[in-house]
Parts: sequence; structure tokens; C-alpha cells
Amino acid sequence: MEGVSQESHPSLLELPEELLPIGRLLVKALSEETGVEQAFADFCGKAYVKRDWAGGASEFLVTLFENHQDLLAEMARIPDLIIELGSGHLSLTCMVAYRWAAQSDTTRLSKLAEALGATQSKMSDPEIVHIMLALVTSLAITRYSRAEQMLSVAEPKAAEEHQESLQEARLWLAAGRIVCSCSQESRDLWDHRLRRKRTAWTWDKPAEQTALAELEEHLTPDQDGSSLFQEVTPAIWWSLANQRITDRIECPVEPAPSPQTPRQSSLEPRSQPQAPQEPVIIVWNAWPFFAGGLVGAAALALMIWITPYELTRPAPAKPVPIAVKAETPTQVASADELWRHEEASKMASEATDLKPHFDKVHSGTWTEHELLLSGNSLDLPTADPRYTKLLTWLHLDPPMDEDIRSHLPSLLATAQANSDTLALWVKLFHEGSPMKSSIQSAARRQLHDNKEAWSASQEQDLSRLAW
Repeated sequence: MEGVSQESHPSLLELPEELLPIGRLLVKALSEETGVEQAFADFCGKAYVKRDWAGGASEFLVTLFENHQDLLAEMARIPDLIIELGSGHLSLTCMVAYRWAAQSDTTRLSKLAEALGATQSKMSDPEIVHIMLALVTSLAITRYSRAEQMLSVAEPKAAEEHQESLQEARLWLAAGRIVCSCSQESRDLWDHRLRRKRTAWTWDKPAEQTALAELEEHLTPDQDGSSLFQEVTPAIWWSLANQRITDRIECPVEPAPSPQTPRQSSLEPRSQPQAPQEPVIIVWNAWPFFAGGLVGAAALALMIWITPYELTRPAPAKPVPIAVKAETPTQVASADELWRHEEASKMASEATDLKPHFDKVHSGTWTEHELLLSGNSLDLPTADPRYTKLLTWLHLDPPMDEDIRSHLPSLLATAQANSDTLALWVKLFHEGSPMKSSIQSAARRQLHDNKEAWSASQEQDLSRLAW
């Protein structure tokens, strides 16, 4: 907020006169970075007592916290969101629900769905139906009961404009019905993978084998929603599983297995040779990154369906099994770190010609490899496309040497000052990321020394990273 006084902050223009004094206190608290939570609670406690004030209050908060959206999402109170929606406004709900979806915060999304279900009779805005259907799709696998309740509320309100999202919600709810009796760990794993259908998953780890075995127990032929699972499971497993399901239906009585007999791998056929598996073609998802500004309710619906899974470019060779429950407070960092490891694994499987360079840098020091990393070596000059690929790989799997890590973002920005670099920085800018501080420093230097290389919107994103 440098250069803007607290009295004249543009967000205050959104407030009704009665809320100006307490609004100024919140502006001051955020500017001084002290007592923000208490000032926020005091403001909301006064602002959301009248429906006439809700719209202006929400616009004020959205504008004020434009560069602090995660903080706003953390402090936002669901009763206030319901009051906002009931007043015919959407901006605050859209912003914080988008952030919850991006953070895989199904706990808050579930509570929002519960509150919407309890007050839905007072709301008839078509945009709210979009939000309801988005919540169904988002919660169907991990919170099936809540999603089912939400659909029962949204379905009677659906109009022609909602038919596509309604069809999507029904499909995901059908998939959720298949695994609703499975363990929470398996449902978390399926929720993660079903939203990353373009990823080549491994299926040999215990958690993965358990998820496959539980899925097979609940599948029936031509079951609604099963197509989602078919898209992410190995073709040979799907064929064998369906054959075993058919055999069970036709011959339901089978000898009970011995207690000493270990559970057979779901990927191993019974008395059949293992057929060679076709090579997996990994397709990069080109869905753009969304940065800054507000999304409408229809856009929010789409974002909840794909975020954080399809919004980025996931495609690992050896992913880490998912065993973190949705309620875990540290899930945001875990999801981002998982993405980083997956992308690093994918890069390792694709850029085999760069592995000798990567291995040397990864175990070396800045002094030893400054020539290579600066793009001044004969075998990997700056003009070689593989140079930026190596820097990207090192961002995803950083070396232990602190000097190398501190130089990497600036080197990448010098070679590639574009949206690809900025998107990578945004994804790696989270608590626990080994590259966060280096990216922040590089963003500041870009704004100071290389500002002309970035567009106006990119400058805004750099500012968010820098400060």
C-alpha cells in the first residue's frame, strides 16, 4: 500500500458511510500488518448485519485484499458469505471459494455447501445454482453425502443454462457413489487422480494397490460414473477386473481364501500371463493460469472442477501416494509440494539428455558450475532450448547449494521473461518451498532492473511475489 494513504485507499470508495470508520481501521491494520484478524472480525461483525451493506462491504474486502487473497480466504466466515449471496452479490464468495478450491480445502467447501443447503429457499439467483453444482462436483468423491445433499437442492433450480454443469455434477456424483464405502485414504487418492486424467500414474505401491482392490469390490458392469475410473487405471487392469466381476456374477460361490494367503495384487491376472502394456503417452495440459481479478460464478464452477489438479500441468512418472486427509491443515503445502515432485519426476523421465548436466549441478556448487548455469558453456549455451529446460528442472528439484538456488530464478528470467517463467514461480511460491525466498528476491529485481520485459498484468503478478 505504499504511496496510498489509509484515508484515501480506493477500497474505501466501496463502503457505505456508516462503515467508513471501521473500514479505515481494517485498512490501517493491513497496512501495518498488525491486528489484522481482529480488525477483520470487527469489520465483518458490523458490516454483515444489514443486507443493504453486504454488497459494498464485500467489494471493499475484495479490493482491499486483492494482493492477499489467501489471507482473506483464511479469515472469511461462511455466515457472512451466505448473507452476501442472499443480498444478490457474489464477489467475496467467488474469491474465497476459488482460493479454497485451489487449496483443496474440502472442509470449508463442505461447510459452504451445508450452509447453502440450509438457506437455499431464500436464494434464486442462477449464478448461485452454478456454485451449488460446482460444489457437488468438487465434493463428490471425498464428501459424497454432502455432495448428494447439495445436488438435491440444486437440481430443482437448474435451468437451461445449467444443463452442462448439471450433467457433469451427476457424473461425478455417480463416481463418488462407487467409492463412497471405500476407506478415506482410497477416496482421497481417487479424488486426486480422477482430476488428473492426463497423468501416467504408477500402480505398484501398497496404497495404490489397496485403492484398486477396493474399487474392484464396488464396481459392477457398465456402472454410471465408472468411465472416470477407466480413464486413469491401466487398460489391462480394467479388462481383467471387469472379467473377474463378470465371473463373480455368473458364478457367485467361490472357495474362501486361506487366512495365510496374501491378498493378490489387483494388477496381476489370475492364471493368465501378463500382457505387455502399451507405452503411456503423457499429454501436457495447456489450461492457462488465472491470475488476479475476480471470477464470476460460472467461471468459479469451472475452477472448482479443475483446481488445483487440471489448472496446472501435472504429469509425473513416479508420483507420491496420496494419504493426506482433506481435513489436514497442512494440505495446501502438501498439494503444492506434491505437484513439484511430480513435475520433477516427469522432467527426469523426458529430459534424459540433460541428466548428466543436472546431476553435476545438483551435487555441486555455484563456483564449480557458474559457466554452465549462466549459459556460457559451449555444450549448453543460452540459445539452446535445453538451457531453459535445465533451469526449469532445477527449479522443480533444487540443488542443496544455497548459492545456486539463489541464482536460478534470475537466470531463468533473463533467458525467458515470459508467462511460462511467471507461472512456474507462482506454483513454487508457497510455504515450505525451497525456492520461495529466491523467487521473491528475483521478482523484486525484475521489477527494478528488467521491468520493460514484462507486460502490465505480469508486473502485477511479479509485485504479488515480490511483496
